[in-house]
Amino acid sequence: MRRLIFTLAAISALLPALAGHGIVVMDGSDNTPVAGATVIGKSGVILGMTDSRGRIDIDNLNNFPVTISCIGYEQASADADSDTLLLATSTFELNEVTVSPAERPVKRVICYAREYTSGITGRDTMQLYSEYMTEAFIVNGKVKGYKKGDAKPAVRTKRQYARIAKEGLDSIFRPDAQDDITALSWFDLMATLPDESITLTEAIKSGAETDTVPGKYGPKLTYRKKNNLLTVTTDMLSDHKNHTWSPFIFKLFGLTMDMEQVDMSMTFADTGNDSLSVYDMVCGTYNLRIIGRGKMFKKVFDTDQPVEMNAYLEMYPIDITNITVDEYKELKSEASPIAFQYPANLQPLSPAILRLTAE
Repeated sequence: MRRLIFTLAAISALLPALAGHGIVVMDGSDNTPVAGATVIGKSGVILGMTDSRGRIDIDNLNNFPVTISCIGYEQASADADSDTLLLATSTFELNEVTVSPAERPVKRVICYAREYTSGITGRDTMQLYSEYMTEAFIVNGKVKGYKKGDAKPAVRTKRQYARIAKEGLDSIFRPDAQDDITALSWFDLMATLPDESITLTEAIKSGAETDTVPGKYGPKLTYRKKNNLLTVTTDMLSDHKNHTWSPFIFKLFGLTMDMEQVDMSMTFADTGNDSLSVYDMVCGTYNLRIIGRGKMFKKVFDTDQPVEMNAYLEMYPIDITNITVDEYKELKSEASPIAFQYPANLQPLSPAILRLTAE
């Protein structure tokens, strides 16, 4: 009987940590829900995003305090006693735009980007924080000598920090390109810039603050005007049944997976125009959640169990220069490193990532 009482007391002590807690994230200026805010736990693991009501449920109280980030708002933190968190709005400045003549049809777009990724098995956690300087080349319409694939941002400079928590031991290090943990990066899959003008819906043109464009199984595009910004969010899984996609091509490389969330948000300065382009872009944010089942995941994580992976990428245009086709070809052939540059509107790192980069 005494052993039973002791066991029940131990379970009771653990219940608060296991029970979890819900937080609602609101706009501090008008008390409307903030959807799509990324929430990072105390250890640096990505816990998910707020839903359309601004809510997220934290499964374990040991994840507190959490850090909440959303473009257009100052970063904030919440502890386990918080029920509602009000985010303060932030301001953004865009670089001056110079319209180019026809003989300079290629836009060279330099961006700063940073990526948080984490992978979790039943007992172990892996985290990778990456910073990039990227280069992309964008044209309007058809230009002879230009390859459309060059609109995809390419990494020119990179640095990474990794952490492995395994069987109660922490290892923090700077990974090499050959290290398996670099497979946690999903930059090449997520990073995208608008390579053509984005035309707004009639509702947004008429002054509405929100609008949606349906996909096959749910909203595919969501428009939101807030704090002099206009954000266009694309749900890449809205046309997939049960909101899950298992790409066959990845199976060929041992990367069998179920994609459960693939969201891309591009935030622009609200210029009042009927269309937007990369010139107006303030930031892009990209969210990915997958369950990895293939042998490559199991090799990296040294497990026989599925691996839950979350990735969050921010991309900020730093400089846009109009160049000739010959200049474009020369820059492409060089592909030289680009020194790190940081946007003025860059949010601070979460405490867990700061500790990681300080090691």
